[in-house]
Amino acid sequence: MNFNFEYSASHRIFSVIILLVSLQLMTSQVFAEPYLAIKNKVKCNACHINPIGGGMRTTYGNYYGHNTLPAEASTFSKAEIGKIIDQINIGGNFRYNAEHTEDDAGNNSSTFKVESAQLYLAITPTDSPLTFYLDQQIAPGAAINREAFVMYRFDGLHYIKAGKMYVPFGLRIEDDTSFVRQTTGFNFDSSDNGVELGLDYGQTAYSFFVTNGTGSTSNNDDRFLYGVKAEKLFGSYRVGGTAVYNDSDSESQTLFNLYAGWTWQDITVLSEVDYIVNERQESRDVNQLVGLFEINYQWMQGLNLKFTSEYLDPDIDISDNQESKFSFVTEYAPISNLQLRLGIRIAESIPQLEDRSNEKFFLQTHLYF
Repeated sequence: MNFNFEYSASHRIFSVIILLVSLQLMTSQVFAEPYLAIKNKVKCNACHINPIGGGMRTTYGNYYGHNTLPAEASTFSKAEIGKIIDQINIGGNFRYNAEHTEDDAGNNSSTFKVESAQLYLAITPTDSPLTFYLDQQIAPGAAINREAFVMYRFDGLHYIKAGKMYVPFGLRIEDDTSFVRQTTGFNFDSSDNGVELGLDYGQTAYSFFVTNGTGSTSNNDDRFLYGVKAEKLFGSYRVGGTAVYNDSDSESQTLFNLYAGWTWQDITVLSEVDYIVNERQESRDVNQLVGLFEINYQWMQGLNLKFTSEYLDPDIDISDNQESKFSFVTEYAPISNLQLRLGIRIAESIPQLEDRSNEKFFLQTHLYF
């Protein structure tokens, strides 16, 4: 019996209980997360200019974030605060963290940091089906272009995009440190150049896409990433899936994804499972399994409690190498365009990787418009 492991696990469980109790003494929902779409029984394109979710908000998304999301709507700002004229809109996100991390290797760290800051621009000429969209990260570090594409909307909600964009894969959760986003490589740090065709039939939507598969400004060979995503809404629940194939000179990668969401009263649940096949020419193949389960409870107007459980098997042919992660986050939006998040994330890895077994406590200030 490993006494140290049992003590560490008990200590972490006790820490979570203490945090849960303390949070009950506090009196939103996070904005731009898929559980909001599930809760409101809509697709991501209801709230975002980019139909696959994330980034700049639509007129409805701005109204929701200003009036419905917070505990109290602000009187000193308007829902469409970023509207310059009818044809030009801007938006932005700013996340600032205070963090404390402890790991099993004995390393402790505390820091303040800019987690992320983005500016958005959307230009739609009058009576035109074309939209030029720009998503620019301005901090931390040097400015990075995350998305820059032109989108043409056909009759109805069908569209085609060309340019630099995010690959539509699985649930577009905000936490880029999650296993499902880090292991697959499809997160807010990994846009790619390509084209995407979206077909929207109301309760059913499809995305077909081809990108360079490199994440760089140009392709480094004559091979591409190919993928398809499908989603079906059934009232209070939905199911979806993604298949991606990315080939290169040294290896090929195939990813399969299934996800689902369900809402009932003030509870919203979502889950995702990813299976990754890495076929390598100069070494053995590696297959990976990743999973996420999340439950949200809207305790009251403006206050959301989120519990997340994650699983990672980095190589299913090797036993006892699995990792897990548990998170509890409270999200409070006191007024429009402001959200405060307080949470803990507990990661458990194998004994040989002590630095990956850690506890992170964080407080985040999130401004958006």
